Amino acid sequence: MKKFVTLPSGFTLIELVVVIAIMVVLSGTSIAAYYRFSQKQSALNDARNLATEMKKIQALARNLVYPAGCTNLSSYNLFSDCNGGCQTMSANAVCGSGLYSALRNDPVLSKGLFQSNINISFGAGTGSISPAIGAYSVTAAGDPYQVEVTTDLNGNIDVKEL
Repeated sequence: MKKFVTLPSGFTLIELVVVIAIMVVLSGTSIAAYYRFSQKQSALNDARNLATEMKKIQALARNLVYPAGCTNLSSYNLFSDCNGGCQTMSANAVCGSGLYSALRNDPVLSKGLFQSNINISFGAGTGSISPAIGAYSVTAAGDPYQVEVTTDLNGNIDVKEL
């Protein structure tokens, strides 16, 4: 008669601990990578929002959109509502008959803050930008990513990662 020997089946405690430790390390690094990715995307989104706002006001100036009561439009001005540390912008149409609000306290940034005062003019009829060459930084507090919205002599507005 033959005897059957049964071998122990299953995992040892050491094997389970090693597998769990590997899973913890992998999940920790993936969570950190996702957090960095999320920070980078929020900085890029804020810069894109600023560029969109600039292009919107530039289009108003280029297409000679007169606000009600405005005569002899000369330019549009886009400016941040504080000297650094805020998230909103306003715009005025500069007319022969005075200033007319085109945009008031529009929230442009969601997580970032304007690091310095922004004041940009767009020429009526041409959309030319003054100052012609500029770089406007957008960063969030504690965020390592810095993004710039740049303008050039041709009136182009672009978003650049630093």
